[in-house]
Amino acid sequence: GSALKKSLPACVLFTMGRSCTSCGSEEIEYDAARGDAVCTACGNVLEENAMVSEVSFAENDKGGSSVVGQFVPSHGAKSMGGGIPGFSKESREVTIDNGYKRIQQVSSALRLSSHHVESAQRLFLMAVQRNFIQGRKTQNVVAACLYIVCRREKTPHLLIDFSDVLQTNLYILGAVYLKFVRLLNLRLPLIDPSLFIHRFAARMEFGDKAHQVATTALKIIQRFKRDWIQTGRRPTGLCGASLLIAARFHGFRRTQREVVNIVRVCDMTLRRRLNEFEQTATAKLTREEFDTIDISEEHDPPSFLRARQLEAEQEKLLQLKNAVLEVGKQAHTSAGKRKGENDDDEEEDDHYPVDDEDDDDDEDDDSYTDGHEYHDDDEEDEEEDDDEEE
Repeated sequence: GSALKKSLPACVLFTMGRSCTSCGSEEIEYDAARGDAVCTACGNVLEENAMVSEVSFAENDKGGSSVVGQFVPSHGAKSMGGGIPGFSKESREVTIDNGYKRIQQVSSALRLSSHHVESAQRLFLMAVQRNFIQGRKTQNVVAACLYIVCRREKTPHLLIDFSDVLQTNLYILGAVYLKFVRLLNLRLPLIDPSLFIHRFAARMEFGDKAHQVATTALKIIQRFKRDWIQTGRRPTGLCGASLLIAARFHGFRRTQREVVNIVRVCDMTLRRRLNEFEQTATAKLTREEFDTIDISEEHDPPSFLRARQLEAEQEKLLQLKNAVLEVGKQAHTSAGKRKGENDDDEEEDDHYPVDDEDDDDDEDDDSYTDGHEYHDDDEEDEEEDDDEEE
């Protein structure tokens, strides 16, 4: 038996006290490099890809040593190259390590907690496993993962904050975020504008009254929610409008341009939110009434009012169009009547052409007769004169 063991290769080992489950043979071949145990009598595989916690080395024919087996990292991605950590890694492992480092950098710049970092790393690992990282920049995927965690935890962070840290286009970052959410089929909560009130109020230099202004702005945000102004609106525009109203409420003169630069929205968006709030019943309250009276009734949504306004304008245009058509129809009818009267007159004139010629002939005859009669009178006078002279 000992002579047989010495003549066998190093990868073959007979385990004593172990038998095959199929044939009962005790001749078991074990390969340490592959982690397999096979019965030499019937070919039954007893073990396959056995995992061990220790690292073993084997000497090759050239006198060098190599690691026996394969390294399996903690995240489950098995390395195809083999070896110990730090000596050889595949491209996926390198991508994961770079993504983890990038998550640490962005989270430290935005002062995020370790919980955010761990959750973002799990999301990034899912992105790598689903090949979402291919064709996209790692920093954009990292920002999308961190923003998803911020949305879940309801922290006061906007997507534009990640865009400022990474110095990348906001719309490209938003497109990556939306595609990743659809890929994972996530349902994230809506952004609450009240989360950003204190953040923006601290940058508007209200001094000791910053908390009072923020509290008033939060009340206005609650009115926005009750009056359906918040639905379908971005939080920054609502925050800007509420802070501007609260600043004027407490005697601070802040222009729309200053608010726009802080909350980073378009001035047209801010004016629209102010116009929508102006149509509500809360906007008609005084300062004392605003602190004491709480209007429980809800106002109609701005989209509903806008639709009714458009319908009223279209109805007015339709009435005006009908009036113009009626006036044109009446004008056409009167013109047709006048034309018919003119045609009747022309027909009467054309029906008696002979009478006119007879009248002309009569006039010519009268003038001719009158002329001869006048001529006859002159001859008679001349005869009388001759008789007198005689």
